[in-house]
Amino acid sequence: MIAHVAEAAEDRGRVVLWLGASAQASATAIDAAMFLASAYQSEVESLFVEDRQLFDLKSFPFARVISSYEEGWRDLPTADLDREIHFIGAALQRRIANMADRRSIAWRGRVVRDDPLAALAMACSERGPWNMVAIGEPFGVGKEAQLRELFATVTGTTGVVIAGPMAHRIEGPIVAAVEEVERLGPMLKSTERLKEASGARVILLLVGEHVGDLAWLEGEARLMLGDNADVTLDSVLVKKGDSSAVAGALRRHKAGFALAKYGGLVLPAEGSLRPLSAGLECPLLIVR
Repeated sequence: MIAHVAEAAEDRGRVVLWLGASAQASATAIDAAMFLASAYQSEVESLFVEDRQLFDLKSFPFARVISSYEEGWRDLPTADLDREIHFIGAALQRRIANMADRRSIAWRGRVVRDDPLAALAMACSERGPWNMVAIGEPFGVGKEAQLRELFATVTGTTGVVIAGPMAHRIEGPIVAAVEEVERLGPMLKSTERLKEASGARVILLLVGEHVGDLAWLEGEARLMLGDNADVTLDSVLVKKGDSSAVAGALRRHKAGFALAKYGGLVLPAEGSLRPLSAGLECPLLIVR
């Protein structure tokens, strides 16, 4: 599927910036959401989800929270919990609204109390099918299951943006990892749109398990590119289930934005994504 976001006038999608109440927000992920909205002349909706399970938990007498000071364990706030989460959400929404205003991007915010994935699925079903989801919290260890569930249950979205804990830039080459010849065209169209918005150069990173596969894929890519000197080709051999070589290539190119397919060699649907996400220095757009 081609990575696409509906323009603001279409009313058939937008960039959904998915935020939680953990007080952890990735500045790079937020920047990436704004960049995508600008590139596609779309709008941003910041969806702040108050996790219903947290409010259910506070009703149990054994619920406690660890203080960041020397108090040790203390009672989980009851009346204070609503106020604390409200302040977190309000501060994030103001920050994002100011960023959107400075960049002349249409923006609206929403706060809901629900299961986080259920809230996201509902938001994407309301206006679809051309939504892009940006996960607003740092994508760290143990988030693979959440990503699998997101792709399985949240319809009406063409891709998901993640930013790992080391992500700190969105300026630099646009690097698209391609594993299959049928993905060459859609990936090129996506990079062209992003290039128009950023002026960055484009690199097609060809990925394969065997030298022969890479040679064939490179031949097909060169035929498609013709005399297009604006796109650079590179290739990397990977072992199935190990994305560390791809992570190394992205760091070597100092990528400002990366694209890859979900469920392939780069981003397997099963197993750990730690080699890639832990060292990722830029946002990664994961397409279906």
